[in-house]
Amino acid sequence: MIRILSCLALSVISVWAEFLPTWSPHQMCAEAGAIVVGERVGANRVAVREWILSPSDGRKVGSVITIAGLDKHDRMIGTRADGSDREQGRRLKSQRLLCFLEEKSDGWRAIAAAGVGSSGLIWIEQGKCYRYEQRKNPGPHILLPSRKHQTEEALRLAVGNGLADREVWERAQKIPHPQEKAIVFCSYLLERTSPEGAHGTYRSRVRRVLPKLGEQAVAELVALLENAIPGDRLDDAVLILYDLGSAAKPAVPHLVALLQQPGYVHPVRLIEALGRIGDATVAQQIIPYLDRELRVRAEVAGAMARFSYQDSVPLIAKALPEPKAVEEGDAYHVYVMLRALHELGAEETSRLARTYLEIPAMKHVRNLLEPFLQEGNPG
Repeated sequence: MIRILSCLALSVISVWAEFLPTWSPHQMCAEAGAIVVGERVGANRVAVREWILSPSDGRKVGSVITIAGLDKHDRMIGTRADGSDREQGRRLKSQRLLCFLEEKSDGWRAIAAAGVGSSGLIWIEQGKCYRYEQRKNPGPHILLPSRKHQTEEALRLAVGNGLADREVWERAQKIPHPQEKAIVFCSYLLERTSPEGAHGTYRSRVRRVLPKLGEQAVAELVALLENAIPGDRLDDAVLILYDLGSAAKPAVPHLVALLQQPGYVHPVRLIEALGRIGDATVAQQIIPYLDRELRVRAEVAGAMARFSYQDSVPLIAKALPEPKAVEEGDAYHVYVMLRALHELGAEETSRLARTYLEIPAMKHVRNLLEPFLQEGNPG
C-alpha cells in the first residue's frame, strides 16, 4: 500500500511538471501512427496532399481519409488568459491542416482529441498556425494562434526534427549488444548528452526499457552518477535504480554520496531508491534526514521499515508532526510514518494513530489508519 500511494504522489508531481495540456510536436512525432498535411473536404474527410509520416504498415487509404471527430473541432479563435491575442472571435476560413494521427477502433483520430479540440490537429491559414490549447487539464480546448511554432515553415521544421529523433530512438531499440544499448539509453537521461537535446520525449521512455538490461543497466547508471557535473539532473537515473531494486546495490555508495550534494536530485528520490534496494548498512546515514521536511521524513521512515531497523522507532515517533500542525497535504506523509512504526512493531503506534484520527486534514486516510488502532502490532 505504501508503494502504491507513493507512486501516485510522485507520478502526479512528475506528470504535472513534465507534460503540458498541449502536446508538443516532438511528443506527437514520437506517438503518431501517421502525419498528414491536407485540406478538409467534408465534415470528417480530408484530402491528403502529403504523408509526412506514412503508416508503419505502408498502408495509405487513397488520397482522401476520414478523421473521426474532425467535425467537433471548434474553428472560432478564442481569447488568451492574458488578453494578448487580437484575433479572438474570428472564425478560421482556411481548411488546410497538419494532423498527427493515431489509429483507434473507429479509424484515424487526431492525437489527444477531447471535446472541441485536440493537440494533434493544427490549422494553417495564410502560412500561420493555429492550435488548440488548454488553460488547465482537464478543461476545454481553445483555438489560438500558435506561440511556439507560429508559421507552417517553423512547424514543419519542428516535425522534421521530431521525426529525426524518432528514427534515432528506433535504431537504439535494435542495438544487439547489451552494454552498447545501455550506454545509448543512459545518454538520454542527461540533457547535455541526450540525442534529443532538451526534449524529454524519449527520456521518459528509458525508464521502461533500461531496467530490462539488468547488470549492464546498473553499470552504466553508476558511471552516469560518477561522471555527473553541476547542472545535471539525476532524478530519472535514480528512479531507474529504484526500479532495479536489489540488483542496483553497486550504486548504493553513489546514492549516499549524492545526499551530500544538493542540486542533482531531491533527497526523497534518493532515500526512496535506497529503501527499495534494501541495503540496511546505510540506515545510519539516512537517519539524520528525519529532521528535514515532512515528505523526506516520511521516506526515511519507510526505508527504516524496509530495513527492519528497530533502533529507528523512537526517532520516527519523535519526527511525527504535531497533530494540530497537520495540513491537508500532509496526510499521506503522516500515514507513511505511522505505517512504518506499525511494521516495525512499535507499541506506541496505536496511541499515536489515535491522536491523528479526528484531525480534519487526515479525513482522506482515516480508513488506512484503522489497522494501526489495535493495541498489538506485528513484531
